[in-house]
Amino acid sequence: MKTPELADLVELTREAQDGKKFEVGKNTYFVDGDGLPTLVKDPGVPERTVAVHTLDGLIEFIKYEETKFDGLRLRVDGPTKVYYETGLDKFGRRPIIAKAVFDAPAFNYGEWYDSEEMNIELQSKFVQNDDRDTVLKVIGNLREEGVTQANDDGVSQKVQINSGVATVANVKVPNPVTLKPYATFLEVDQPERKFIFRMHEGMQSGFFEADGGLWKLVAAKKIKEYLEDQLAKAEKDIPVIA
Repeated sequence: MKTPELADLVELTREAQDGKKFEVGKNTYFVDGDGLPTLVKDPGVPERTVAVHTLDGLIEFIKYEETKFDGLRLRVDGPTKVYYETGLDKFGRRPIIAKAVFDAPAFNYGEWYDSEEMNIELQSKFVQNDDRDTVLKVIGNLREEGVTQANDDGVSQKVQINSGVATVANVKVPNPVTLKPYATFLEVDQPERKFIFRMHEGMQSGFFEADGGLWKLVAAKKIKEYLEDQLAKAEKDIPVIA
C-alpha cells in the first residue's frame, strides 16, 4: 500500500523525467536513466569526517585542507575529543569536517592492584612527579605482612616497608596524593588530579578519585589555549569553544 508521500514522489518522478531534477520539501532528487529518483547530496555536508588522534594532526588538516564551508569553528568536547565543525546547515545541523580523538590509557580507579601491577601502571600511565615516586617507593618495598599491621585512622595509613638489607621501617602512606595520569592530548601538560591512595590486605593498593572531575575542565581549557596559539601561528581565524 502506497503512502501519500510515496505516491506524490512517484508522480513527481514521472513529471520530472524530462527535466531530470525536482524537489520534495527541502530535498532535491535527480531522475536516473531508469526513471528512478536519487537524492542529490547536500553540498553543505562533508562526504566524510576525517579522524586524527593528535591536536597537531588536526591543525595540519586545517592548515592544508581547503574548504568552502561557512561558520567554521573548533569545539573542545572534554579532555579527549575536539571537533572541527561548519556553521548550521539548512536543517539546523552542524556537520563535522574532522575530529581529533585521544585514546587515553585505561586505569581502573576504585579497584585494587597488587604491588607489581601497580608499579607497572604508575610508571607507564602517569607522568613522573614527587607523589608518584613516593607511592612507588612504598609499594616497591612493602613487606608481606605490612598492611595487615597497618595503623589506619580512616584518613591516613601506616605500613611497614623494607628500608635496608635487614631492617624494617614504619612509613605513613601519603594521602591524598597529587598525580598526573596520561588523560588528555599529549601536546598539552597533563592536569594534576587529587586521589585517595589506600592500601589493602594482600599487598594491594588502589586510587580513588577525589577532585569531583575538576581536571576535565582544566584539560579542556589547556586544549583550547593550545589550539588558539597554533591557529594564530598558522594565521587561521577560527574560533575555539570549550
